Amino acid sequence: MTIAEAMHREDKESIRVLLVDDHEHVLWGLGKLIEGEWPRMTVSGSARTAAQALALVAERRTDVVVLDLWLGEETSLPHLAGLQAFGAAVLVLTGVRDASLLERAFAAGARAVVFKDDPAALLLIEIERAHRARSVSAGNGSKASALRRATT
Repeated sequence: MTIAEAMHREDKESIRVLLVDDHEHVLWGLGKLIEGEWPRMTVSGSARTAAQALALVAERRTDVVVLDLWLGEETSLPHLAGLQAFGAAVLVLTGVRDASLLERAFAAGARAVVFKDDPAALLLIEIERAHRARSVSAGNGSKASALRRATT
């Protein structure tokens, strides 16, 4: 199945994932990873900018957004609230290990931070966790434990 086919296929049981990164090869790789998890997960779309991501999350039924912390020359943090406004959980994917920036990501509502050099299996686990936690109230300590893991 191609990424385009997965994007258009509707299945109520699949976790619909929007991929946001400014590098085409990263989007391609993430798409292949998610595609390999069919029918558990499906790609609802991919974007290279925050504006594209906001348009797609508004247009498509997205459960989880995998969001690069840096899109070009700017941080994606100001856009977390807009992405979450449509009911999507946001998972930050980054190569940045700046603890203060990661704290800001959690403060802005990120469910988890996964580093780009972490194993792919961890990203899949965190997508599932973010999906399950979408309707659960924040502030239960999971952010703090995820931050400790992310900054060690």
